[in-house]
Amino acid sequence: MAKKKRRDRARSVERVSALVIVLAFMAVSFGAGWYFGVRSTKYRGEVLLVNDQNRLPSDYVPEGLVNLFQNRHSFRLASSEIQLTRETYEAAERMFHAAEEANVNGYIITSGYRSYQRQQEVYAQSEPGKAQQPGASEHQTGLAFDVTTETANGFESTPQYAWLSQHAHEYGFIQRYPANKADITGISYEPWHYRYVGVEVATQIHNTGMTLEEFVKRNK
Repeated sequence: MAKKKRRDRARSVERVSALVIVLAFMAVSFGAGWYFGVRSTKYRGEVLLVNDQNRLPSDYVPEGLVNLFQNRHSFRLASSEIQLTRETYEAAERMFHAAEEANVNGYIITSGYRSYQRQQEVYAQSEPGKAQQPGASEHQTGLAFDVTTETANGFESTPQYAWLSQHAHEYGFIQRYPANKADITGISYEPWHYRYVGVEVATQIHNTGMTLEEFVKRNK
């Protein structure tokens, strides 16, 4: 009887040990997947940095995409297919509604989320230096949009741009590719491209004149 009890205890210990090994393996596998998957997109304090050096995988699709055409908005759309993440859309709606309340109207969102495959098409159809390569475009995040208005001149010469320059950070947006920063961002001046990073980060970037690259580097 004593021998049987010892054998049963031994089997029990073996089973527990095997379970611990399996759980440990799963934890390591999950950790590696997280690091080489999500971490490869360079989250830094909940800020996602995407550029030529920090690319998204081809199968990356942001959660919670919403079709802007199907939702109420205080701006116009160049297409009925434009999507953003819900958080980005809701912040943009608050921002453009505030602009409307200030009698600054006429914003037109021309582009939002783009899949990796769609960015491949855009890149192939663009002149050199005019579009990011697939995986390097912020549009794949669903956190960025391009905006314009009806004007014969550049968007940067309009009252709509002037209002965004003063107030976009209050709603969590930054002008992602400012003038004279191409040596840091890798992208020429784009006054129409806005990226959602949250009010706290956007305010810090606005107040210091940093780019997102500089902000992420400082906060590593």
